[in-house]
Amino acid sequence: MKIFNKDLDKDILVVGEIGLNHEGKLKEALKILKLASISGLDAIKFQLYNPKKYQSRDNIERYNRLKKFNLSDDDYIFLKKKARKLKIKVLATPLTEDKVKLAASFGEVVKVASGDINFYPTIDEIIKMKKKIILSTGNATLKEIDKTVNYIQRKNNKISNSLALLHCVSTYPTLIENANIKKISLLKKRYPKLTIGYSNHCCEKEAVLSAVALGAKIVEVHITNDKKNKKFRDHHLSFDKSNLKDLVKSIKLVHKSVQNLSLNPEKIQLSSIKQMRKGIVASKEIKKGQKFTYNNIHFARPALKYQFHDINKLIGKKSNKNFKIGFSIK
Repeated sequence: MKIFNKDLDKDILVVGEIGLNHEGKLKEALKILKLASISGLDAIKFQLYNPKKYQSRDNIERYNRLKKFNLSDDDYIFLKKKARKLKIKVLATPLTEDKVKLAASFGEVVKVASGDINFYPTIDEIIKMKKKIILSTGNATLKEIDKTVNYIQRKNNKISNSLALLHCVSTYPTLIENANIKKISLLKKRYPKLTIGYSNHCCEKEAVLSAVALGAKIVEVHITNDKKNKKFRDHHLSFDKSNLKDLVKSIKLVHKSVQNLSLNPEKIQLSSIKQMRKGIVASKEIKKGQKFTYNNIHFARPALKYQFHDINKLIGKKSNKNFKIGFSIK
């Protein structure tokens, strides 16, 4: 799967989820965007929604907060243009189906939130616009994931190039012991043709790095400019100016470390094999014509010619030259 010119068979996509950490303030969104642009992130992500279609008034406190934290469509279009100037990619999650068109205008891929894994009106709109889908799987059973994957496949036969699944635990924050990172391996085995990634809600970076080590090809982490003295929940599970750059650097280093599998010594080690292994050395002065015995040899680095397993080639045979004590037999 390719996203933003990255071949995710070989590369990794690191996304900073701004979400609602701007708290409805354009200036705050710009601060987070600028931080993202200097932190090594490949892309940033926004959450788009119509409060009336996203949250009922049954939870009036949450409804009012969502109204307060909502930016306008024009604000998001402005942020998209700003991101392009800062040379960072943008994608979005339409949390209500009427925002799919705006999310699709940001680029080639649209994110579907865990809560909408079985909400097909949003998925249908994305497919109609021929956009790739990154689908979070928080709170979903394997049966539910199977059902949605099969649904998308019926709509789009090129699913291997257009759908990615993100392992996710939808608790905020997620305790690291509940991160269930091994599920990434399960998803990779269950959906071998799909790109598998990880959406993080843990406060600790170790959950993210473990996910990368297990083969996550897309990593999404919440970001904010500065989480000190912030009341909104999402700030506390976010990475900020104090640690975001180091996190991204670590993600990309871990990804590099797990890219290759070799059952034989890597080429870069070949030159050091002789230096690392023990060779056969004269433990006593050996004269030309004298036989090699267990009493006049021992083993020490480097293995210039003979190694331990070559000992039978020497024992009982006559030396063709003189060897001083401590020098390799060669």
